[in-house]
Amino acid sequence: MFRRFLLLMTMALAALAVAVTPALAGEDPDDPAASPPATQPAPTQPAPVPPALHGSAKLRTSQGCLAENRAQASVNGSQIESVAFFVDGRKVRTVFAPDESGRFTFTMSCSHLRFGTHRARAAVAFKSGVSPTSRTLVFQITRTRAVRPQFAG
Repeated sequence: MFRRFLLLMTMALAALAVAVTPALAGEDPDDPAASPPATQPAPTQPAPVPPALHGSAKLRTSQGCLAENRAQASVNGSQIESVAFFVDGRKVRTVFAPDESGRFTFTMSCSHLRFGTHRARAAVAFKSGVSPTSRTLVFQITRTRAVRPQFAG
């Protein structure tokens, strides 16, 4: 009895799946009465949406205050309008145009910083109509004391 029920249930599910498959695939039914009349205008397709512009930004920084006692950070990418540089939460500089190599560069004398590690960030603003509208890139600047060798004599 139980096996017969399973067999009948399996057959019923298979028949239902075969009947529903065209509807799930988006096909029209075979019934001509269900199709729209020929005098009705075809629905218009919406205008294609242009692809969204996508901006990118990549950060490069110097390793602390090594070269000529200066820290340097540069941002390059696409669709960038401006880059604002912050050190320890204070806005230090905003760069509105890239240099000849296509980078938005920030250089700072390390004599303005206390010894230790400082949190910095580059806030990138992309051009109008670009996704995302902005991006924040975080880095750090470390100023260390010069090491004087000890004579071990």
